[in-house]
Amino acid sequence: MAERIVGDLPARWQRALDALCARILDIRSAVGDAWPYHCDPAVGVWDTTENGDWCGGHWVECLRIVGELTGSRALLDEAAARTERLRPLLERDDMFRGHRFYYSAARQHAWTGDPKMRTLALAAAWAVRAMAIPSNGAMPIGTQVQVRSTQLAGRDKVCVDNVHPNLILDWWAWRETGDETFVTGARRHLDLTIRDFILDDWSTVEFIDYDPATGRRLRHYTLLGAHDDSCWSRGQAWAIAGFLRAWEALGDPRYLMVGSRLLDYWLDRTGPGGVPPWDFKDPDLASNPGAVVRDSSAAAIVVEQLARLAIRSDLPPDAARVAARIGPMIDGLLEHLTLPGDGSGLAPGILRDGCFNRPRDYATRSELIWGTAYLLFALYYLKTGRVVE
Repeated sequence: MAERIVGDLPARWQRALDALCARILDIRSAVGDAWPYHCDPAVGVWDTTENGDWCGGHWVECLRIVGELTGSRALLDEAAARTERLRPLLERDDMFRGHRFYYSAARQHAWTGDPKMRTLALAAAWAVRAMAIPSNGAMPIGTQVQVRSTQLAGRDKVCVDNVHPNLILDWWAWRETGDETFVTGARRHLDLTIRDFILDDWSTVEFIDYDPATGRRLRHYTLLGAHDDSCWSRGQAWAIAGFLRAWEALGDPRYLMVGSRLLDYWLDRTGPGGVPPWDFKDPDLASNPGAVVRDSSAAAIVVEQLARLAIRSDLPPDAARVAARIGPMIDGLLEHLTLPGDGSGLAPGILRDGCFNRPRDYATRSELIWGTAYLLFALYYLKTGRVVE
């Protein structure tokens, strides 16, 4: 790459990181003890939750990162305290326990060395691993899955997302304990995803129902996409990030190939730095592409995983080619980020154009806390040259 991206960030990226840190402080002041979820930039009021919903762990890590970068003890203490506030959700039968406790408890343990945080993260890892459908190894969404604006749950329902939230604690717990159960279980789900969720053109379907007794596939459909055979871009993002994360953990070239081909599908339709449409197969793309809703949070998910790869100095050529795509993707995202003096009239650090739930017309052009989080994480990795885990 033409520019060094670890340590001394390009000036435009450093400006973005500074703006995001300032935005986290603004959000903290706005929400108080509540948990931020999404905000319409035109209104400026945060919709909050009482317990973080599916992305409470993301907010914990945002606070920790900004606390580290600014030297704020108060932010670091709040991150630890909010992790404890998530503890009651440990027993919730919810796929997002992976995200919830990886970004909070696991990273808190890495940062503080607190053994209680390690125990909490391991408890979550085992709880999520126990969700697997025994007959085929698929990781379901759970009977108590918590995502505001959606109404779907069950141990028979599996979504393309699950290669990321359901497996993220597997990689951490395997490294912590050496227990191969985590790898064996993760591989079963990854291989099922390749078989059932990824189509010949390297797009993905969103949901599949299985017969838990036999493991037989029953039907595929969408909840957040345009139609049952569509390709919801945030689902594609989770798949890209999940398979690249699996390669990062295991070094299995098949997972790198899958992640790379999924990313090729994305870039063939967005260009090197484009933010994707909310659904790659939205029928309106053909007739009126300029009016189609975009999802900056989907791009941020991919960028975060590419940043994890980009900071490594030992990448083989195939992985280095994937990681090298990060520059244009970050620059593309920054076109949707407000910065000081940009004439937008908005506070700096707002990642605009996040689409939460287009079918329900819910938060479709909004600042989404997970989009903000993943862009912040990516720039933090590149700035510090490390991932705290």
